[in-house]
Amino acid sequence: MVNKDKLKQCTVVLTRNCNLRCDFCYAKDAGYRGADSIRYEDLKNIVDFCCEANMKYIFFTGGEPLMYPRLTEILEYIKDRKTLVSAIASNGVLLENIDFCKRLVDSGLGYIDISIKGSDVVDWKRTTGFDGATKQLKAIRNLAAMSMDFTCSMVITQHNVMNFCNAVQNAFENGAKQFSFTFIIDNANSREKNEKYLKKNNPFALVEAFISQMDQLNTITDDWWIEYSFPRCIYTEEQLDLLKGRLATPCQIHMKNAITFNPKMELLPCDMYIDQKMAKFGSDFSSYQEFDKVVNNLEYLKIMNKLREWPSNSCKSCKYRDLCYGGCPVLWKNYSFEALKKFKESYYLKKTILNYDIQ
Repeated sequence: MVNKDKLKQCTVVLTRNCNLRCDFCYAKDAGYRGADSIRYEDLKNIVDFCCEANMKYIFFTGGEPLMYPRLTEILEYIKDRKTLVSAIASNGVLLENIDFCKRLVDSGLGYIDISIKGSDVVDWKRTTGFDGATKQLKAIRNLAAMSMDFTCSMVITQHNVMNFCNAVQNAFENGAKQFSFTFIIDNANSREKNEKYLKKNNPFALVEAFISQMDQLNTITDDWWIEYSFPRCIYTEEQLDLLKGRLATPCQIHMKNAITFNPKMELLPCDMYIDQKMAKFGSDFSSYQEFDKVVNNLEYLKIMNKLREWPSNSCKSCKYRDLCYGGCPVLWKNYSFEALKKFKESYYLKKTILNYDIQ
């Protein structure tokens, strides 16, 4: 059940169009189609709905939301309502244009998240197929000069984990102040499952590599955190102590505090679930009262409760249960909790034996 007093944010996928092709993109299967964009009148209706529901934030994503042709118009429409704060998640390339930045600020944009793709031209081209390093740093300078509230975010992968601090350093030197990180979440259904998948995509090694960079990161900035992804049992107790106060709270699926619309105005569990289309705004509901009925019907609850299931019964008695909820539900596409636990035991046993042999 979604409580009106608890519902704080609405995320809207403005368009599937994008000017990059990131290798880790969770929505790559959507096809980057420019025609797959929300109609402006429909978007206005969603804004009105958010106001009726007393939400605090409306968050635009994509694709690349800065490519939405009527972006400044909808920002002005939101600004006139005076109850919603608008926010955007972007790769920032188009913000190298200072005039465009100013138009967004003047239109009332409240916050922007800039997704860093690499530390240099080589990283950028490998990750996105495009050289946007210089353009993004100019965008960061533009935002900093206008005192825009913004964060630089970065998806941590096996490819960038040992040099992500270089990207942070570059952004910081150009005016960025706060940073968020997300350990990569594979939204694809891999043919390799469980132990085979975990050997190839070792989350424990990824966390260890990130932790090994923390001293360097902290010399650049202390204003950083890790977004919700892995369950707490991915980390050792020592790692959790090091990351105390830096792990974000669980997502909207577990907290029931936000909703997501795709460009066709269909409700999604979150923007990671691009194919899990549920009720449609304008057809199944048009007001908050009608929405409340939709989210309490059996079909909707069946889908959401399935996503909220604990990955293991042992999660119910875990001391981190309310801080974790078993991690992002998408994680369990390619491995089970039991496989993860077994792999963790084997991984750390091998490390212990290796360290003993070295000594």
